[in-house]
Amino acid sequence: MNKMINNQNRENFLENLYRKLDTEPSECQSHPYVPINNLPTETYADKTKDELLEICHEKIKELNIEMTEVTENELENKLKDIIKSFGGGSMMLPTDKRFDSLKPFLEKEYKEQISYWQEGPEYRERNITSAEKANIGIAFSEYLLAESGSIVVETTSGQGRSLHFLPTHYISIIPKSKIVPRSTQAVNDYAKKIKCGEKVGSAIHIISGPSNSGDIEMQLVIGLHGPLKVHYIVVSDK
Repeated sequence: MNKMINNQNRENFLENLYRKLDTEPSECQSHPYVPINNLPTETYADKTKDELLEICHEKIKELNIEMTEVTENELENKLKDIIKSFGGGSMMLPTDKRFDSLKPFLEKEYKEQISYWQEGPEYRERNITSAEKANIGIAFSEYLLAESGSIVVETTSGQGRSLHFLPTHYISIIPKSKIVPRSTQAVNDYAKKIKCGEKVGSAIHIISGPSNSGDIEMQLVIGLHGPLKVHYIVVSDK
C-alpha cells in the first residue's frame, strides 16, 4: 500500500513539473550522452612510455613520492637500498605470483621480517594486524597513471586494501608497460577484461602517494591516514 501511495505521489509531482515547465516526459534513450570533446581519450595519447614517465616524474614532486626506474636485473639491489632507507624491520607482502622471481632474494635477506597476506576470510583480522604492524608494505601495481602520478591496485584474495594503507612505508613495483596516460585507459582496460570474462579484483583503488591533510590550522601533514613515505619502482619490461 505504501509503495502504491509513493508511486502516485511521484507521478503527481512529476506531472505538476511538466505542466509548469510546459514540457512532456521523455525517455533517456531519446537524449543519448554526447561528449563535448575527446580530452579523456586524447590527453597524452600520443606520448611514448618514456615521455609518460617524464610527465609522471614532474607530477609526483607535488605528491611527496619518490620514483626510480630500473631494469629487471637491478630490481633486487634497488629494493635492498629502499628497504634500508625505510629502516628495515617488519615487512608485509601479498600472496602474488608476480613475486615468485623475487622470493628467493627477499627470503634470503629478510626471512625473519616478512609476513605474507593470508588468503581466506578466517585470516581477515590477522592480516589487518600484520599490515598495521608492518614498517614496509611491498606490492605490484596494475597501472601507473602519468597524468596524476597515481597507482592502481586491486583488492584480491591475495592482498586486501590494508596492505597498501596501513604499513608505515610503501613500495610499489610497476612494470613500465603498465604506464598509461590517465585513468581513462586503465578503466577501458578493465572494461575489456570484464567483457572477456577475465577475473578482476573485488575492488579497485587509485592511490596518489601519502595522504596529505591541511585541515588543522592550514598546516600540511603528510601521511596522516596512510604510509609516511611511498616509493615507486618502475621496472623496464618487454
